Amino acid sequence: MSEDNPVGRVNVALIAEAVDALAKLQERTGLKKVDLVNRALLVYEFVDAELKAGKQVLVRDQDGRDQLVKIFL
Repeated sequence: MSEDNPVGRVNVALIAEAVDALAKLQERTGLKKVDLVNRALLVYEFVDAELKAGKQVLVRDQDGRDQLVKIFL
């Protein structure tokens, strides 16, 4: 799939917080908006499926301590 021949096209209006998050991600990663939105949707779908399967999301810091992440989907 290339940007010239997208599989699906969606126009969305983003809330201010999402616009800020997108700008920060572009600054940190150098990725295009379309790539960031696609990655975000893939991560969201993965997390949603895992939570629906009864799993939890954890974040591990550099010292090896785990923290449960509360995600309300």
